[in-house]
Amino acid sequence: MSPTRFSEITLQAGTRVIADLHLDPRATGAMRAFEAWLAGLCDAPALLVLGDLFEYWIGRGQGRDPRVAGVLEALRGRARAGTALHFLHGNRDFLLGAGFERAVQGRVHPSGLIGLAPRGRRVLFLHGDELATQDRSYQRLRRVLRTRAVRVLASAAPTALAEAVARGLRRRSRSAVAAKSAATVELQAAAATKWCEESRAHELVCGHAHRFRSEALPDGARWTVLDAFGGSRDLLRMTSAGELLPESSGVAGLPERAHSLSSGAPMILALDGPAGVGKSTLARALARELGLFFLDTGAMYRAVTLAVLERGIAPEDEEACARVARALALDFDARGHVLLDGRPGEPAIRGPEVTRSVSLVAAHAGVRAAVVARQRAIAEAVSRAGRGGVVAEGRDTTTVVFPDATHKFYLSASVEERALRRARQENALARLDEIRADIERRDHLDSSRTHAPLREAPDAQRIDTDGRSVEEVLARLLAHVRGKQP
Repeated sequence: MSPTRFSEITLQAGTRVIADLHLDPRATGAMRAFEAWLAGLCDAPALLVLGDLFEYWIGRGQGRDPRVAGVLEALRGRARAGTALHFLHGNRDFLLGAGFERAVQGRVHPSGLIGLAPRGRRVLFLHGDELATQDRSYQRLRRVLRTRAVRVLASAAPTALAEAVARGLRRRSRSAVAAKSAATVELQAAAATKWCEESRAHELVCGHAHRFRSEALPDGARWTVLDAFGGSRDLLRMTSAGELLPESSGVAGLPERAHSLSSGAPMILALDGPAGVGKSTLARALARELGLFFLDTGAMYRAVTLAVLERGIAPEDEEACARVARALALDFDARGHVLLDGRPGEPAIRGPEVTRSVSLVAAHAGVRAAVVARQRAIAEAVSRAGRGGVVAEGRDTTTVVFPDATHKFYLSASVEERALRRARQENALARLDEIRADIERRDHLDSSRTHAPLREAPDAQRIDTDGRSVEEVLARLLAHVRGKQP
């Protein structure tokens, strides 16, 4: 590899970088959302798209599709308004070429791009699939698909045939990825280091993994991987100080993307219900019984609340809470316990101060948008790693986060029952009246909030847990999942 392969551009303040939009002609909502986002990008001197702008690209025939033409027109309008457009090939739209460049008045950089930042810093932009070096079968396929012969055949094929082939390849690709281990598909730091060294880059930015990460490489270079578009940190903005700052595009909750995560190969079991009904205990047991990943969505909101309180921010301050949620790195350790910025959240997230404040913090639209995007990204990562699926619980898991989940449950119990359980759990029977009052307050906040209130999905299976042990309720859940009547 020679660094002369890459074009070089100057990175001006306000430049935006995004990746992995996967726009699909059949998912018009996502396409219109992107068009609206572009229309508001008035202060950007340049926009870099690091691959997979489209779910697939088959050439001029696709550009004539009225559903796609709107995206091309929006991009062209942004270019005419003064934003320089730069596109990298992804693993799904590697046929973007001269015709696309003319259509949008932008430039396609097939292999990558060097950005020149202040103080002599060089930033290498790649799609990111080059770094999945342990996935040897994919790397072989990648080389074949980028040959001139494939490009000629694709350009000569009738549009309908090319589209059918492209969709068939996507289905087979998803099945192949699901069968691989997480270690196989993981982006490799050693490969990132090599690309930086050979390109004399001080920083590497890519996409492909659909999961934000930012770390220092052994040679001192900075490596940043962007969330897929719609994630909580799906955008980089060049500041006036010459730094690439991670932010959110604000485009969250795309319905087509939620559908893609919760249908097809991965199994998603979603449980909703009020505070103290036992969702976390049952969801964790259900995941263990079925060998699925437990996505503790409630713990994620508690982690955000803990971070808000630690920073001395009032839980009622919506804008400040949303900033914390967007900046916080939420993840889970091997035991399924939440991590915030890499440190354990337990047991602090279960403390009384967090419990009193979590409904206030979780009610803010900006907080929910950031956390929901992260929940979907984690579910997608679990699916891509071939781990079977997830069990998720919360207040709006069946209605907002995974509205097309494989199985949806709504757990209910009386206030008295829930208060008694919580008091026993906290070894605080002397505070039973206080705990009951707190649960009633949280019920009111959760059900009356403007954004994503607690409600029972019409297609959810309702299970009353009053007077039933964990084992009894778990048996009912498993019976439904396994297709048996309880």
